[in-house]
Amino acid sequence: MLESAGRIMSHYKYLIIGGGMTADAAVQGIREVDPTGTIGLLSAEHDPPYDRPPLTKGLWKGKPFESIWRHTDSRDVDLHLGCCAETIDASRRQISDSTGRTYTYDKLLLATGGRPRRLPFGGDLIIYYRTAEDYRRLHATAEQRRRFAVIGGGFIGSEIAAALAMNEKQVIMIFPELGISGRLFPEDLSHFVGDSYREQGVEVLAGETVSGFERRGEEFLLRTSSREILVDGVVAGLGIEPQVDLARQAGLDLDDGIVVDEFLRTSHADIYAAGDVAVFYNPAL
Repeated sequence: MLESAGRIMSHYKYLIIGGGMTADAAVQGIREVDPTGTIGLLSAEHDPPYDRPPLTKGLWKGKPFESIWRHTDSRDVDLHLGCCAETIDASRRQISDSTGRTYTYDKLLLATGGRPRRLPFGGDLIIYYRTAEDYRRLHATAEQRRRFAVIGGGFIGSEIAAALAMNEKQVIMIFPELGISGRLFPEDLSHFVGDSYREQGVEVLAGETVSGFERRGEEFLLRTSSREILVDGVVAGLGIEPQVDLARQAGLDLDDGIVVDEFLRTSHADIYAAGDVAVFYNPAL
């Protein structure tokens, strides 16, 4: 570790931006072929890498929270948590983060994933469910309150609705499609899934969009095209957008994500990308 112009500078043979499952898999892969090369991992989250599927499944069924950790730190890697990579100088192989720390690297992996799509209202009063911290927040609210609105009828929205209903919460799903996962499932299957949710007590408000949001004390009022809904908590699962800010700064090729080849190489030497942020052309698709 060096100090340059009053700033701390660290050099790593392998530097990984992102703290999700892709980042942890990269650490495992590196250690299989290079047991001693230095690895640094930067993550905006305050939690170390963890399994994400239990956030909408196992944890709501009583699985211990501690079971989600992937124990990345046991593989001799420096975890820099709670900081965002803000600037990249690809020509100098240098990254600066939100704390003022600077990192240099031999090889860089961008595993920044995606950021949740947000509604134009509500701000942070709406839980855009994606992280362990989002689970903590929703679970704490669910322990105290009963009525929840879930905005979005895709994968995340449907799983959160099921998890809340399983825990005896009053749930209403609101989405513009004509059925749950209507963009993915055939119409008959989508309607079948919707009927099964209704049988579990979930109110399914298909073909509707939320046009207004208002806080009323400890409750929230949602307005749709047909009605007003008063709830204790609001969760949204509206999909994600690839986080390509650093890649754009570096001048990498983009196409609804960071373009990579079959070896996950980007258009810049020594910079790789993987996970939700990467786009790979497959002629078979």
